[in-house]
Amino acid sequence: MEFVDSDFIRTGANPIIINMNQKLLSLFNSILTAGLIVGTFDAIAASAYSYGFAGATPDKVFRYVASGVFGTDAFTGGLSIAAWGLLFHFIVATGWTTLFYLVYPKVNFFSSFKYISGISYGIFIWVMMYKVVVPLSNVPPVPFHFTIRTVVMILIHVFIIGIPISYLANRYYTSESK
Repeated sequence: MEFVDSDFIRTGANPIIINMNQKLLSLFNSILTAGLIVGTFDAIAASAYSYGFAGATPDKVFRYVASGVFGTDAFTGGLSIAAWGLLFHFIVATGWTTLFYLVYPKVNFFSSFKYISGISYGIFIWVMMYKVVVPLSNVPPVPFHFTIRTVVMILIHVFIIGIPISYLANRYYTSESK
């Protein structure tokens, strides 16, 4: 009968701590991967949306994102400001992903109804971005009008952000439980 793992004696490493670190690393990797996937999907969708509705190029899209930090100066900036905007975009996408991953194990509804959860989370993100995050940033305010553009943006948040985050979180937590 072995009370202490032989690796602990040989290396001084506690297997419980090693297992916890491996789980945290696995969670971190899954969140980062999902954030990059969702951020990429959303960057493409935002660029296509902006080009389709306004003829705006991707650099203008990400200068708009950068204006959240740099204000109106971002609109006259070059590609370096657009790069900052792209970085901020991925930080935000990974932040929303992290929130869902951390709440997921605490809300049984998420695992039982992953697609409905994704739809709900996409709508939640849209509401929070357009009613809280953007107004609190340095983005110049614009009046809100519910139009076809609004519907398209909500659909992008649902199908490009919410559902993929929910699906990837479900896949991670399902594989962790096996």
